[in-house]
Amino acid sequence: MLNDFVSKNLAFLQNAIAEIEVESRRWQENHDPRKIAWKILTITILAGVILSLLEYHGSSGGYKILRWPLGLFMDDADAFLKSIFRKGDRAELYRLIYWSLSCFTGYFLLPLFFIKVIWKEKVSDFGIRFQGILEHAWVYVTMYIVVMPFVIMVALTDSFRKTYPFYENAGLSIYDFLGWEMVYALQFFSLEFFFRGFLINGTRERFGYYAIMFSVVPYCMIHFGKPLPETIGAIIAGLALGSLAIFTRSVLLGFAIHVSVALSMDTICIFLTKVDTYAGVLR
Repeated sequence: MLNDFVSKNLAFLQNAIAEIEVESRRWQENHDPRKIAWKILTITILAGVILSLLEYHGSSGGYKILRWPLGLFMDDADAFLKSIFRKGDRAELYRLIYWSLSCFTGYFLLPLFFIKVIWKEKVSDFGIRFQGILEHAWVYVTMYIVVMPFVIMVALTDSFRKTYPFYENAGLSIYDFLGWEMVYALQFFSLEFFFRGFLINGTRERFGYYAIMFSVVPYCMIHFGKPLPETIGAIIAGLALGSLAIFTRSVLLGFAIHVSVALSMDTICIFLTKVDTYAGVLR
């Protein structure tokens, strides 16, 4: 029975890849090889610029770049920024909100501008598509069930519990927790759209199924600095979520998986931290 299940799904995967490859070859047959693929070049350069800007100015400490525009309207922009991002009980959350909005701007709004204004194409062709979501919901459930044992396993390690949640006070109250998770979810939506929607769907005509590889390496690299198992796991996740996006023509299931796993990770880490705290008090 297991062999039949594996064979059936392997055949489905091969047929799905073949269908995408046929589409790509058909496009290349109709494309004049003397013409430069400006769209591919634009996506490549734009992706490099976006990733660079977010690396240098999009982190939670990147808010300092706001000094210059704010300085046009106030005398002491630096003091104003410090009052928001460095002082107060929720200064850390505000820094993370800046990070999330930076991701939303870079990963979503900038590509959206090129899709709608420059290329005049449909955003649904780049993965923002609800059609067929329910049909493939079983994939979401299966992937979540497969990933959860690994989530629980790594949540037991010190390196992960020191890293998650990113917002240290997420376990302080239900308001802090929900506020942080909404900020986190916005970042995941932007991330999925950029890596699994914009990069893959923008290059699939040229590279077919292997457009997924176009997004896997930079997706792995944005995890540098996180625990090694997560960074290595990003390669596997990139392949799995990329395949899911290219087969379903939507990034929304990948977004749902990402948010669900992150929410579970944060919840487990907060719970285990509180258990350790209470255990230490009881001793």
